[in-house]
Amino acid sequence: MPFTGLCNGTAKYDARLSLHGLCHLGLLQAVVSMLLFLCAGTLRSSAQYQAEHMIEVKRLSNWAPEYLTVTNTWNNMTFAPVTTNLKCMSVIVSVNGQDTRDMEESDFYRIIDSEEEVMLVYQTKVMGQNKEYKCTLKKRKGKLLASTYPSAEIMPTVSLLSDSDIDFFKFNTFDYRLMGDDQLMDKTIMEVFAEHLKAKGLKRSTTAPDIYLYLTKDVNQKIESVYVPSYTTTTTTGDTGIGISNFLGIRGVSVGGNTGKATTRTEETGTMRTNVTADAYLELSVLEASKLNSDTPPVIWQLTYSEHKTSEIRLLEYVKEHLGKYMLQYPFHESMFGEYIATWGVLCENFAVNPTISDVVPGSKAEALGCKKDDVIKYVRYNDTDGDFCTYRPGENFYRDRIIKTANMMQIGKQKITKGGITEFCNYVFIK
Repeated sequence: MPFTGLCNGTAKYDARLSLHGLCHLGLLQAVVSMLLFLCAGTLRSSAQYQAEHMIEVKRLSNWAPEYLTVTNTWNNMTFAPVTTNLKCMSVIVSVNGQDTRDMEESDFYRIIDSEEEVMLVYQTKVMGQNKEYKCTLKKRKGKLLASTYPSAEIMPTVSLLSDSDIDFFKFNTFDYRLMGDDQLMDKTIMEVFAEHLKAKGLKRSTTAPDIYLYLTKDVNQKIESVYVPSYTTTTTTGDTGIGISNFLGIRGVSVGGNTGKATTRTEETGTMRTNVTADAYLELSVLEASKLNSDTPPVIWQLTYSEHKTSEIRLLEYVKEHLGKYMLQYPFHESMFGEYIATWGVLCENFAVNPTISDVVPGSKAEALGCKKDDVIKYVRYNDTDGDFCTYRPGENFYRDRIIKTANMMQIGKQKITKGGITEFCNYVFIK
């Protein structure tokens, strides 16, 4: 039978135990199994709801693999001062004087989590150069309440390929490799993709670039107009040809009766009908310049788009609106990058246990609404997994996968924050 929990900070579950299962497990064992299932649901934790570390790092196989790479800076909200040149894909050379070559991620986190101030030496790709920086960051107290926002998945009409043996961090400059008889259009399309390369710190260079962008495309469209002549349709409604006879007071059934039959005639005038079919193919390749005149294939990253549609395809517009954004995933072959987080702009040492604000992000909506250190979050209304509104209060079960993204009301101390609350979206690039 179904078991449904209350909606006061508790998610709803539906645990069904059949009689067949009870017979095999025994009543006691079945009840124990159901309790274990419910406890497992209570302890669940799926989506990240707070920043566990001041910055996040990962060792990437195709980006300066000997060092640790920054994957998330939390938009500079977890430390001071604001450091704009420390960003996603910056390479950490050392932390507090310790070289990060061959350093485990856990060792890096142990260092930055145990210190109030952290001195970093790192490299960031800027205008075609891997520039080295040094900075000392002071951690904000507590953990930022924030959750990454789901990114759109790659469309089935698009595929990405990447050579995992290549260190893409060494490439700083690019140019366009133009061939064929439609070079202006090719260059215009490649310029759309190149904007994302520039955002990653690469620079166009027409003399001895490290990589080339090369485009292959084909669009076949068939547009034909067909005249459809006028025609008349006749629709008969009513019985199925079985009638009821009544001859001299004797009732009977006869075949071919027409009782209740009605005929409708519809006339359509002649008209012109336009049929459109289109097939589009686009392949954007990143070529390693040093391999162009060698026996080694020069393609190191590739985006392919192929689609059949029953409407017209304007390729340049489609690239600007849809395909260009996939260059954000360079140099990976899957959707690795995200662009949005939802946050309250406040930090807590342990929100689920003691929801006392330990720090407030300067310039955030929380600060503008008067939130300050040592304010206590009294309750938060949020959507549960089935869309119902639930309320979290200290001491109750806390479900991490819903508390941030769909929060629409909270109270700090005696101050109520109405619908919309202090939830805000921050737009920056990070690796999920």
